[in-house]
Amino acid sequence: MLIALGILVFGTLAWVSLWQPLVRDISRLEADRARSANEWVTAQRDVADITRLARAPLPPPVDARAALDQSLVRSGLRGAVTQLEWQERRARLVFASISFPALVTWLDGLQRDAGLRVVEATLSTRVEPGTVRAELVLAP
Repeated sequence: MLIALGILVFGTLAWVSLWQPLVRDISRLEADRARSANEWVTAQRDVADITRLARAPLPPPVDARAALDQSLVRSGLRGAVTQLEWQERRARLVFASISFPALVTWLDGLQRDAGLRVVEATLSTRVEPGTVRAELVLAP
């Protein structure tokens, strides 16, 4: 009877300490393998995209001055510019008073279409709600 009880206790301990963790680890490893396979497919797709982009011809260089002027005229903000200077491929603009949403929309389009982005900005609130004084430095 004691031997049978000992075998039963030993079997129970072996099942709890060996078999159950082994089965749990197998399930976890199967899930990890599936996730790794998905990551591998994504990585291959990313490599193909990078290779395609690296081999694509570069777009023609954009004349920053002309692109800036066209963008200001197209957005109707040319008259709002109180100062515009160019120094070493950087444009320094001052808007004495401009609607903040119009400024943000214009800057988004300027970066997307002409590749000019803000490298320095000083914005001061104005008395009129929603308007700011904007001093910007733009660069390609």
